[in-house]
Formats: sequence, structure tokens, C-alpha cells
Amino acid sequence: MTIKLQLREWEIGPELGSGGFGRVREAHSADAPNAVAKFVPVDPGADRELLIGDALSTAGLSGVVPILDSGQVADEYVLIMPRAAYSLRQHMEATRGQLGLDDVIQVLSDVAQALAELDLADIVHRDLKPDNVLYLDGAWKLCDFGIARYRDASTATFTRKHAKTRPYAAPEQWREERATSATDIYAFGVMAYELLSGQRPFLGPDFREEHLHVVPPALTVGTLRLRLLVEECLEKPSGARPTPTQLVQRLAKAAHAPVGSGAQRLAAATKKAAERLATENAELQRQTSDQERREALFEVASRTFAIIPASLMEAVQAESPLARVESPAGRGQMVFVAELGVGKLGVSKPSPINRWNGPFEVIAAATIAVNQPQSPRGYDGRSHSLWYCDPKSEGAFAWYELAFMRSAFIAQPSLVPFAAKPQEVPNAFMRVMGTEQLAWPIEELDRADLTEFVDRWLGWFAEAAEQALHHPSQLPEKPANGGYRGA
Repeated sequence: MTIKLQLREWEIGPELGSGGFGRVREAHSADAPNAVAKFVPVDPGADRELLIGDALSTAGLSGVVPILDSGQVADEYVLIMPRAAYSLRQHMEATRGQLGLDDVIQVLSDVAQALAELDLADIVHRDLKPDNVLYLDGAWKLCDFGIARYRDASTATFTRKHAKTRPYAAPEQWREERATSATDIYAFGVMAYELLSGQRPFLGPDFREEHLHVVPPALTVGTLRLRLLVEECLEKPSGARPTPTQLVQRLAKAAHAPVGSGAQRLAAATKKAAERLATENAELQRQTSDQERREALFEVASRTFAIIPASLMEAVQAESPLARVESPAGRGQMVFVAELGVGKLGVSKPSPINRWNGPFEVIAAATIAVNQPQSPRGYDGRSHSLWYCDPKSEGAFAWYELAFMRSAFIAQPSLVPFAAKPQEVPNAFMRVMGTEQLAWPIEELDRADLTEFVDRWLGWFAEAAEQALHHPSQLPEKPANGGYRGA
């Protein structure tokens, strides 16, 4: 059979398969001898794939299977694409799920790069799964945009809004909310989990209940960096998932454990505690209000925070058996307090933060502090804030370290620099000189490699133990301007 589309004539061969919203057949022309034709019935909303296919072809995205030609024949839309070697689903079945770590990271890196390109093009795939990832020209590329949408477009009546592949559908799809790039990140997390463990995190049959309310079983394969990344992709609140750009950046380091540090051992030792906390987040309700969204994010903040004080506490116990370490579970606001000589090191529990008028959103705040007996100059030590917030990219939450100082013309606190909650330092993020300023830049804590953070605070603790901790020679101690949205 010969068909004429927008650009040229095509010879159509036998059917190769069907599913979703169409069927696929062999196709070739004089200048494209190895192609496939996808036939999609002209139903309400079916032109979406044709339109988005044209948009993708125009954009020339490297991570997407290109559209060579398109058009309509009788009562079907037709898209012509290069014929891929195989799909990721076929590759997984052929290898029986026994992919090496390097192969897994290569697949995930290619897909993450494609998602980053789609994000820049304001397109959400909405149906990411191994069947729609094809190996073409030496790389893994995305295809099948049958239920894709422009991210900021209104959803028309017939756009297949409710269509989804149940094992990979994000919580917001089950709640029939607007899909965003975070929706694709969730499906990416399901696919990554499947590649690493050999099975999906949720096996059904009640996929809706599982995706909305159940914490997936903990991964036991892959590097710590990769496991943490996959866990974050599968968070129920969309704002707790990494952005496509962050995904690309973090996958670049995912194959490697931290070098020259005990962070991986420390993190592994506290992983079980973090998993127990994860179950407390299993009953995430419908997030129909901002307060519910913030409450869900606070649950994530509390769970992901656990590894930070646990790493510090284990490092203190490993390096200083003489240190007195208390972990007052269920009592007070402290996670742990360590004492050595005359010095003290402590970390508080995260507390929820109400909305404030700053340039970014803060969900939770905790404090880390090191103290010594007050010096003749009135210096007790220092404290830093730990905020779960989105200072770099709106909606991309993580734990950050920062600290504050006061103007030299007003009374100084005994701790310099000092920790504070957002509402306590209203001037620190204003574009005017105020009583409070940043004394330590807003720096993200890499939960997979806390070496620098732990070593720095252990060093200050050691100085405080001998009452040798001094007031910083200059403030801020490192450039603290900017580094956050609205700066």
C-alpha cells in the first residue's frame, strides 16, 4: 500500500504491533528505507499527537524520536518515524531485568536529558514507561506522545486527560489534577525502580491506592546516590520531586559513592530509621488546598532530615568514644546532644514553618549549634539554620544550610553567626540594609555525601571542647549575596 503524506509518498508494509491509541506498520521511502508508520484513528483528541509531533519536529529535540512525515489518510492520522532497534521494555525482557549499574545509569541519563528538553519546550509526556523509550542511533529516546500536553495549556474536553498507564501514573493523575513535568519525574522514578530491582514499586491490583498512599519498598541495589534520587522521584507531593534539570545533574554523579568519606557508611547505618519514618508518610491525603500540600511536604522534610543528625551522631561516636551523646527520643526539641570537655554540639528537630513574605518558600526549619562556656568577650559559639525550602527553583524542595548576622551597630547575640526561622529575620532577604543579613550562603546539603558538612561541624565541636572556638574573623565568612530566587 502506498500513501501520500505532507512531504512524500510512503510504502506501507506489515503490521509490527498495536496498543495504546494506534497501530504500527513498516514503512519506507526512497530516502528513508527503514521507518515505521503509526496509524491513529481520527477520534476526539487524537490530533493531539499529530500536533505535538509537529511541534517536536520543529524543536529538533535530540532526546525524542523524530517525526519524518505526517498527515491524514482516510479516517486515520499517520506519523512516520525512524525504526528503532528495540524498546526499553524489549531490552529488559531480553536481559531478564539483569542490567548492570552502568547500563541502568546510561538509560536513565538519556531519558532524564530528554525530559529536560521537554521541560524547556513546555511539553509534558504524561505516559512515560519502558514501552515508550526506544533505542535509536546509539541512544535512548522518547516516543509516543499520544497523551502528551503542553504544560501550561488548558485541557480541552477531548484531550485524553484521564488516560494513563496505571503502574506508572503519578498521584496527581489519579486525582485528575493538571499534569506537570513532576508527573513525568514520578513515572521516571517508577521506571528507574524497575530497572534497578527487576520489578515495579507497586504491583497492583489497586494501583490507585498504592500510588496515592503506599510508600514503595526500600531499594537495596544501586549506589546510595541513585537510591536516594529514585526515592525522591517517587515522593507523593510533586514539589518534593527533583526537577528534570536536577535529575540530569544528579545522575552525572549517581554511579559514584563519595570518595574518601564515611558518609556512605553513615547513611547506610541510618537508612532503616529513615525507612521507618517513611511509613508515617504513607497516608498522604488529597492535596486540594495549600495547607494540605504544605503538610505533605513537611512529612517529606521530616523523613529526609533524619540522615543529617544521624550522620553527625555516628561520626561523633566513631571519632570520640569519650563524648557523651544523648538522643532524647520523644522528649524536647533536640534530636541529639553531644558533650566533650566543655563543648556541646546539638541538632534540633524540624518544625513546620507558616507562610512568610520571603522570596522563596520554607516548609520546615531546624537548628545545628556548637557551644562553649562564654568567653571574656561574650562569645558562646555558633549556630546555623537548616531549612527545607525551594530557594533555587520554585517547587524544588531540599534541605539547605544557612546562617545570619546582625548589623555591627546593634547588640550582638552570644552565638555568631546564628540560626533563625524565616519570620525571625524579615530583613535578611530584602534588598535593603537591615538589622539581619546572611552570614553563610544558602547551600544545599547533599544527603548522599555529607562529608564536608560533618567534618566542618566536628572541627568546630573539637575547638569548643577546649574552649578554643573563636568569633569568626570576618562576616560573612564566605560570599553570601544571591544564591536564591529573587536575589
